[in-house]
Amino acid sequence: MRRKGGNRKITDRLIKWFTPKRGDKVLEMVEEHLELTRNAVSDLYRMIEASCTSREEDAEEFYQSISKLEMQADELRRKMIEEITRSELFPEERDDLMELVRAVNWVANSSRESGRILTLIPFDKAPEEMKQAAKNICKADVDCVTLLANCVQVLLTDPIEALNLANEVEVLEEDIDDLYSVARGHLAQMDSDGYTVGALILLNEFLDALETIADWCENTADITRAIAVRIQ
Repeated sequence: MRRKGGNRKITDRLIKWFTPKRGDKVLEMVEEHLELTRNAVSDLYRMIEASCTSREEDAEEFYQSISKLEMQADELRRKMIEEITRSELFPEERDDLMELVRAVNWVANSSRESGRILTLIPFDKAPEEMKQAAKNICKADVDCVTLLANCVQVLLTDPIEALNLANEVEVLEEDIDDLYSVARGHLAQMDSDGYTVGALILLNEFLDALETIADWCENTADITRAIAVRIQ
């Protein structure tokens, strides 16, 4: 006689996803990576504030902090990949984690790229509405990374909540798209006073980089959503 419930999730291995000997250490490292990234995006916001008011030394200090945090995040990415390689994971688990690690790292990379471009722009000469638009995007980026970190944190303990948070990341990313459109509108109306053609091109790239931070947050949330569906 077949025992009732014996067929219950033949995929017992999915229930055991990320047990202590499998993938939980990687997820802990992902959380640490996201904390570094959140700090980097927060410093990027402070760098924008400093650049708005010609506080060049402060802006440079924040950029150096962003660079240091991104390098720490990159080193952590290498360790995560090593851990995934050593772990006894099923192929789909390994693929999901590898994809998650790469996506999270792109959030940090985009933060540094935003700061790098900002160092090249006479941002203090930008119109006030452009300055505010950039700050609005970056502030929303900080919120987006924070939501993403919360999503990863509850992935194992509450996959339903992880799904809800992943959805919130997606909604916020759409809001950031709207903020990005506003900033692009201001860019289209800027005259060349204080800005060369090259500086205007870099300003456009800076806005793109700010928006890319949110794009990679959404991409990462999509991966956590796939994992949450698999394990719930």
